[in-house]
Amino acid sequence: MPALNKSQKDKVKRFASVADAPEDLALKILKEVKWDLEVGLEIFFSTPMDVGSRADASAIDAMFESYRSEDADEDVIDASGIERFCADLGIDAMDPVILVISCRMRAANMGVYTREEFRRGMRDVGVDATSKLRALVPELREDLEDPDEFKEVYEYSFAFAKEDNHKSLALESACALWKVLLGGDDASGRARWALVDEWCDFLTEKHGKAITRDTWSQALEFSRSIGPELEGYDPAGAWPYLIDEFVEHKLEGKAAAAAGGGE
Repeated sequence: MPALNKSQKDKVKRFASVADAPEDLALKILKEVKWDLEVGLEIFFSTPMDVGSRADASAIDAMFESYRSEDADEDVIDASGIERFCADLGIDAMDPVILVISCRMRAANMGVYTREEFRRGMRDVGVDATSKLRALVPELREDLEDPDEFKEVYEYSFAFAKEDNHKSLALESACALWKVLLGGDDASGRARWALVDEWCDFLTEKHGKAITRDTWSQALEFSRSIGPELEGYDPAGAWPYLIDEFVEHKLEGKAAAAAGGGE
């Protein structure tokens, strides 16, 4: 939940209690009505279908159970369950749309969904059956084409993929995510980031260390603002040192290639 003052927190809890609704839904409605509790509750009870309450709780739990870990002591969907979940959705486990779905759940750790996370995600999307979610995959995929929605998923993925109690993301994990999120083409057929493979090769060969959140965040900005031939790059810009080193490495490679071609 975003940082709220005491009055706002109290209203969220009051709304959730009166409406028997999840706090994330209460927060969403209260923000829309500028924190007017009475108006928010009136909207909730008069138009419940329009505020995401169409998903049946028991059906969502049944959906969860169909993918739940076989370990009776763990009330989670583990990696094998997530693979089956993806297969039933008609997507590959490396399809970036699964990150959109995980972001909707606000899942804390890659490779596992808790029951509450799963419930939260299905309520947010408004479905209570895998078939319904599968039908929404094209719509969810559109989040990857919207710059703001994509950035939210991108930034979420850093915390999602890093190990607990670690501030940085393992290089191997970072590169895998970069290739999933920034590799390939967008809906218009343009490369999301033409330099993503070169970037990951450079980091693997020259850096070899975990990636900080600042580098992770700035890599997205770099991919959006700097062209494949480094058009728009300003050496005086406030880029993280790793990005500056990558640019220097690429320029040296281009200079060496030009010198070799002139012999």
